[in-house]
Amino acid sequence: MRFFVAVIATISAAAASVHGLPVRPTGSSPTLHIFGDSLSDIGTLKEMTLGLVPPTPYWDGRFSSGPVWNEYLSLLLDYNLYNRAIGGSTANNNEATIIDILNFHIPSTQDQINYFKFLHPLYTLDTTRNKDIAVLEVGANDFFADQGSIANGTLSVDSFIDTLSTAVVDQLDQLRNVGFKNIIVTNLAAIQYTPMARTGNGVAMATSAVTGYNSMLATKANAWAKINSDITFAISDIGGFVEVTVKSAAVISALGLTDTTDACTDSLNASSFDALFSTAINGITACADPSTSYFFDAVHPAERVHRLFGYYSWKAISALLSGSTYELNEANLLSLIKTYKLGTVAPKPAAI
Repeated sequence: MRFFVAVIATISAAAASVHGLPVRPTGSSPTLHIFGDSLSDIGTLKEMTLGLVPPTPYWDGRFSSGPVWNEYLSLLLDYNLYNRAIGGSTANNNEATIIDILNFHIPSTQDQINYFKFLHPLYTLDTTRNKDIAVLEVGANDFFADQGSIANGTLSVDSFIDTLSTAVVDQLDQLRNVGFKNIIVTNLAAIQYTPMARTGNGVAMATSAVTGYNSMLATKANAWAKINSDITFAISDIGGFVEVTVKSAAVISALGLTDTTDACTDSLNASSFDALFSTAINGITACADPSTSYFFDAVHPAERVHRLFGYYSWKAISALLSGSTYELNEANLLSLIKTYKLGTVAPKPAAI
């Protein structure tokens, strides 16, 4: 039996005391709410594991060499940041989970949303909610949890795609019912380009899952948004962002990156809690200059990539809220890098 609710409520409350606070307290300013996994985590898993995971050289509890994308986004929007993302999260632990901590599931994005409902039962009365933004970022760990079953044929790619996309759209509906008026969901990052995928049949399987899921998510989520026309909604194309950036020699050069294929660090072994604990205790070796790598570890981007995605997201969201669009293409990304001098080591902590 997993005594999840009481223990996680206690742990999450402790973590929220640090990571639930606004990064930039500004009174009645609106808030950027993040529900997600390690791509968005700003230290919650590290709090939950008493400083163990992720270990040095991961920067300050982030699964990267520096601040992550949503920290820049909140600063650029001039929004408070309320971040509940937890490294290792899946969409729903009833469907997929990658690791347990002392026999407890890492809270899924469903758990994160439930916790928000518990803390804010009267959110619909919040004076800033018409401008608040909720971002749901999840899916990669669901793939990692299920890739073994997909590889051995006990789970089809189509079944994986349908289950995950249905869960994610259901969570979008929950966010709307909570009271959010501006909702964004990320699609799956292009995992097929990661160092992890380039082992065995990883590239082909990841390509199939990512391409299929992103297409299905677009179909289901846009149909949902059409019915719920009282909200502002968009899909953040992180899959396209990874594909455009990693394949663009011009973008890679402008960012000052020298390696787009290898991981800068040894990888955390997340096959079990014991393995994860051992990896963290024994230490992880990093390359000489993590800031010049595209991938910090086998699956996570390093600091300059995170910063560029934060700036791109700012432009895209600002355009969305004004009723226009900001295209994801090489020219726009190069313009961002040049205008905001993003081809340098990222500031720590995040700054603009």
